[in-house]
Amino acid sequence: MFKENKYFGEVWFKDSEAIKCFCVLELIKEEIFITTNLMTKNESLQIDVIYGMFNSLGYVTFVNCNIQHSSMGIIETKVYRPKYTFICSYHIIDPINLKINEFQIDNVAIVEWVRKMNWFNSIENKIEKQEDIKHQTVISEELRLTITKSTSLTSNHEFLRIDNLGYVEFKSETNLSIPESIELYNSFQKLFHFIYGKSAQFKSFNFKCLSCGKWASLYYKDDLNKENISGFITLDYDTINKDLSKLIKHWFINPDITYCADIIIENLLSVKTSHSRRFTNSYSAFEAYSFKFGKTHKNPTVEKYLLDHNKLINIITSIPENKIKGYVSKIVRHRDYLTHRNKVKNKIFSQFELLYISFLLDYLVGIELMGKMEASEKVIEKIISRAKSTYQNMQSVNELLNKDFLKN
Repeated sequence: MFKENKYFGEVWFKDSEAIKCFCVLELIKEEIFITTNLMTKNESLQIDVIYGMFNSLGYVTFVNCNIQHSSMGIIETKVYRPKYTFICSYHIIDPINLKINEFQIDNVAIVEWVRKMNWFNSIENKIEKQEDIKHQTVISEELRLTITKSTSLTSNHEFLRIDNLGYVEFKSETNLSIPESIELYNSFQKLFHFIYGKSAQFKSFNFKCLSCGKWASLYYKDDLNKENISGFITLDYDTINKDLSKLIKHWFINPDITYCADIIIENLLSVKTSHSRRFTNSYSAFEAYSFKFGKTHKNPTVEKYLLDHNKLINIITSIPENKIKGYVSKIVRHRDYLTHRNKVKNKIFSQFELLYISFLLDYLVGIELMGKMEASEKVIEKIISRAKSTYQNMQSVNELLNKDFLKN
């Protein structure tokens, strides 16, 4: 979508198209900023819509433009930060009541997830190209989702360049608003985080214009992208591809599944969350799952629901089964302490232990949700193995690395 970080053009308001002002568009840390001397007569912190035309881009529509900075001098200038930016080579995009039914998003994290690479065979002096991947899921009669990994070739007299592309495409039988379309993509991204643990700011968000049949583009800063992989489930495409359509259908159709998973995803996306906050989130995710999908108890409590998973807890933690009840009681006691501050502090876990109990609760919910979405036993066993490695091996190593000589 953007090949440069700076573009030059002119901008104007819809009701005064004759008054056009010079403008500089800059892409800074994945956000768009426009600097211009175009301004309204009335004081306002936000301009709803600004239209423009820029070299190498075409017609541009800026929506929800917050004023970031104003400067006074010979010429007064303002810096606007639009929330949404629409780009079209053929005509101005009017964002009011805009509807679409086909759109695709280029996300480089899909390339890394699929892990199919092209390489140069130096022995036979040729390029070895792996087959493209196209995985289509019919979510409902009205909605289809297709994940594609392909390649593009660029060449001139000096070089031949092969780029790997990964994108997800949505096709709907009903016309969707832009917020509805973004929500569909966000749902896909959350699933992607859940099964792989990573996403990225999209390179392009292209949609087919219903008025002219041509492709146009949308840009906004994506709050669900995360460059570093979380290390939660992390299943690559080859591991999950046979189950992928079932997972996608359940994820988009069953709101109870996403309701429970959303809290785990909040943990995955959080950068500087305290261990106590992370534990509280994980506890809430387990509580939500238990009330939605757990066994029926006469007097349901989280402790009873945890004990329903005593075998899985034993496998992941290697805590003897006869000690799991005491371990579970301590988990509940620690949550009560954080919530009500009504328990003796020396009968709860350390902050370091709390982090790995949070991981344990996330894995309990994740494993059960994968089962609800009809993941194969082979996939679930792989997740259990990862959970065991995280809780036991990683905890042991980090305990040594975090040992404080002064506190001994």
